Amino acid sequence: MDVMPWQAVVFISIPEAFLIMLMGLVLTGLKPDLKRLAIAAVIQAVGSYFIRGLNFPYGVHILIQLVTMAVLAKLCLRYRWSVVVPGILLGAAIFTGILDQLYFPLVLRIVPMEVIIGSPWVRVLVSLPEQAAMLLIILLCYKYGFRVFDVTVFEEGM
Repeated sequence: MDVMPWQAVVFISIPEAFLIMLMGLVLTGLKPDLKRLAIAAVIQAVGSYFIRGLNFPYGVHILIQLVTMAVLAKLCLRYRWSVVVPGILLGAAIFTGILDQLYFPLVLRIVPMEVIIGSPWVRVLVSLPEQAAMLLIILLCYKYGFRVFDVTVFEEGM
């Protein structure tokens, strides 16, 4: 299993956790408290460091991270499960299912995987365009009120 350097935790994992949760929640009609979301992202990134170090078959660590992300979003943002789970799943699906699948094959044509894994700062630099794309998508969705679906219509008092 790949050992994450501290640079990856600070400059990749924290922003990605923040952006994944924010993207999913915004796309489900929520406007989360960004300070509370940042706390959840920091805890998630630290937890991710330890989860990735566990000896699980490939893919299991991702499921564990999804569960911990939903729990942290629930606890930090104080939303109901019916609001948090769809948002977290949507954000993770867009990030891993779309952005990663489009972005990394392009990157790997330019920079070999060995170089990316071998240098913490190259790893950080490679992640920045994807993080910027996520932020742009979030800002556009937030500005224009775009939602995949609106969980707030099912919640009283939100």
